[in-house]
Amino acid sequence: MSKITQFSTIGALMAGHFRGEAPLSAFCSHRAFGLGCSAEISGELTIQDGKVHEATAGEALHCLSAETEIPFVQVTEFTPQQERAVSSVTHENAQEQLSRFIRPDNIFLAVSISGKFEHLVLRRPHRADDGSRSVDQVASAQQVDRHEAIEGRLIGFWTPELFGRISVPGFHFHFLDVKSTISGHVLEFSAQNAVLSFEEKTTIEIVNPSSMSFKALDIDVDALDEMIYRIEK
Repeated sequence: MSKITQFSTIGALMAGHFRGEAPLSAFCSHRAFGLGCSAEISGELTIQDGKVHEATAGEALHCLSAETEIPFVQVTEFTPQQERAVSSVTHENAQEQLSRFIRPDNIFLAVSISGKFEHLVLRRPHRADDGSRSVDQVASAQQVDRHEAIEGRLIGFWTPELFGRISVPGFHFHFLDVKSTISGHVLEFSAQNAVLSFEEKTTIEIVNPSSMSFKALDIDVDALDEMIYRIEK
């Protein structure tokens, strides 16, 4: 059972530390599965079979090179422990559906939901011009797209509430369609028939940035939980 490897934390990202500091090659094997964002939050990253897809508003979906430096990534090698057919799965009942097969309250999981989605809402950021924008400015300027009858896969993780300042608590999904042309951060979804796959991860390894700007970062912990929920959910 492989571990989750993560560069930086969602808390540091929400506090404004989104400069690229580590190359993708340090974390992504040819089997890598996961998600992240590119430098200055210029794109949402969806990682499947080691290929890192960047979804940016106004641009065609494209892959990043292994040398690209990023501010945040969460990856693993995914070998599902269970694959279950589920009906009428949505962003609102996904936890209930998952709980039919495993109790997720206090464990990390790598999770995939694949099939044809009758309804899907994705978010993509615009590319940063000068790197000086705040996380609120990033959030307010993102492009939201709605799709119907789109086939593909949700790729992501389940994080226990206890660890909600390390990673997004609950589900955090990005999407990649079967043609690798459409991707982004998932806001809403529904599928009449889909396959839910998951693997428990007993270990999560956090690699922190080593820059002075990270070490000097001032994180308002009291405001952090609200910010993560508002921006990531």
